[in-house]
Amino acid sequence: MRDVLRIAALAVLLSGGCELAFAAPGSSGGVRVILVGDSTLAPRTGYGNTLCSYFRPEVECVNLARGGRSSMSFRAEGLWKGVQELLADGSRTTYVLVQFGHNDQPGKPGRSTDLSTEFPVNMRRYVDEVRERGAIPVLLTPLTRRSFRDGALVNDLAPWADATREVGKATGVAVLEINAESAAAVSRMGSTEADTLAMPPPDFDRTHLGSKGGAYFARLVARHLGRAVPDLAPLLTVRPQLNEAQAARYAYRAVLAGDPRDGWDPLTDPFATRTVPLVDATVDRAAKADGQRTFATVQSAIDAASTRTGRMRILVKPGVYEELIYVPDTGASITLVGGGSNAGETRIRANLFSRMTGERYAAAYGAAFANSPPAIAAMHASVKERAEIGTAGSSVAWIRGAGFQARNLTFENAYNRGVGDERGQNQAVAMQVDGADKVQFDDVRFLGFQDTLYLKSSGGKIPRIFIHRSQVHGDMDFIFGDATAYFLDSEIRTIGAFRKESFALAPSTHHATRFGFVFHRCAFTADDSANARAGVFKLARQWPQGQKPEAVGKAIILESRIGAHIDKLQPWASWNAPGSPRYRVVQYDSDDYLGYAAGPMPAEPYLAEFRNTHD
Repeated sequence: MRDVLRIAALAVLLSGGCELAFAAPGSSGGVRVILVGDSTLAPRTGYGNTLCSYFRPEVECVNLARGGRSSMSFRAEGLWKGVQELLADGSRTTYVLVQFGHNDQPGKPGRSTDLSTEFPVNMRRYVDEVRERGAIPVLLTPLTRRSFRDGALVNDLAPWADATREVGKATGVAVLEINAESAAAVSRMGSTEADTLAMPPPDFDRTHLGSKGGAYFARLVARHLGRAVPDLAPLLTVRPQLNEAQAARYAYRAVLAGDPRDGWDPLTDPFATRTVPLVDATVDRAAKADGQRTFATVQSAIDAASTRTGRMRILVKPGVYEELIYVPDTGASITLVGGGSNAGETRIRANLFSRMTGERYAAAYGAAFANSPPAIAAMHASVKERAEIGTAGSSVAWIRGAGFQARNLTFENAYNRGVGDERGQNQAVAMQVDGADKVQFDDVRFLGFQDTLYLKSSGGKIPRIFIHRSQVHGDMDFIFGDATAYFLDSEIRTIGAFRKESFALAPSTHHATRFGFVFHRCAFTADDSANARAGVFKLARQWPQGQKPEAVGKAIILESRIGAHIDKLQPWASWNAPGSPRYRVVQYDSDDYLGYAAGPMPAEPYLAEFRNTHD
């Protein structure tokens, strides 16, 4: 409590009584962040307070930035001495973020500094003195002003940004390129939109920030801070929320029925209303197969259906079918309906995994495809010829045929299911939708551990998939791929018994694909394992899919229930750990994607929520 009072008193003293925000201090040995700079970082007029709110509660964030100060006057007025007093407490790791430039420009008596001889010296002195006290300095290039001339942004702070960058280079200090990034963002906005970031009249100008501007640039700085200082990334909590207008763009009809290709509306299909007419064929292990209307295996029925035209509706009698099912792209449409009272009574199951050799795969499953039509035989041959079958090859169900439908069934990859997923962890897919458009699942269970449900594009085709009243179980990246998929009234269940780290989703949506994974009225649940109860599992990490920068990964969760197993403060994760060869920081929206020459404005959400509840 003494620390809180001491910091509060010091903050008021340094601010001359103006409002300052800081989070409750962490325990001894924790992390502290101190903000030093001018009005664009200061309380009320800048983004600093909002930036502090992005840190987890255990991080102490103290905003000591002051309006009207330069790299010279901040020290001359005794404000820096107060920072040094805070740094005398060396019990915790402290980062000092320093941003100056606005008031160092010419024409500001008592504040202006010479760009060549004074400003760099002042900035380097801050760096040296922070280091002398065992803390970590971080330099920020100055936030852009938002004035335009002849339609172009006037970035008159670029020289001070260059000077700050040079100091960082000379001293080996992390530098956040806030000037260039903010200038690019404001340029994309244009003057009218940029003016909405300002304080309202009578305080309106094109330097200081209102609440909207503070929030916008705090997000930008938080993103770059996590990249420039990887040790801080896990301590930043960013949980983007959509407003009502944004959320409306992800409604069911907007995502699926609004597609310009054909206005597909799967909820109006007789399949969705459970009034599917006539059964064309039956799969029954106990009946005598005739190869026309009665079949002993699901695949033999699909073999027959693939050579016909139109839709073939196949009733699968209750039981466990130990087999693979491959549905080719031949123009035929197939509907599978389980004949039990619930999805668990009719199971299609097999045991295979990504490291399985092609030879072993052929020995186990080759006989089932010995008499298959050419399109299906080719699918089987493409897997058996591999040294290892890989992730895609490990699929129990592989769907290439457009219009595929399944209801009241379970698709299960049995790999490790009997012994637990503690050892020999491998990708093992239960269902792969491979470029097949307009695929529907209703009251279906997908069971597995790692990579349970694979939804992917193929040959440039982005399929649309509708998953309704269904369940997906897994423990690692168990819904993944680059397709457009809409989950409605479904359960996403994490199995935490065998892993201390888990990611439910791993989208790899291309940045140009409008929709990735959308979840509406879904429940993200978990088992009652100790790992799940720890509350550190993640909703998603974005799969770079072979380190492709354009694979940004999009997941939107609407009006759903998020279980207590999901990290409340940081539910979205980066791909792999900082410093690892495949590390890529989380990208929350299109402003985070560096591949755009000029990104959309406003930014397109990649990871976001709307009116979710969190247990």
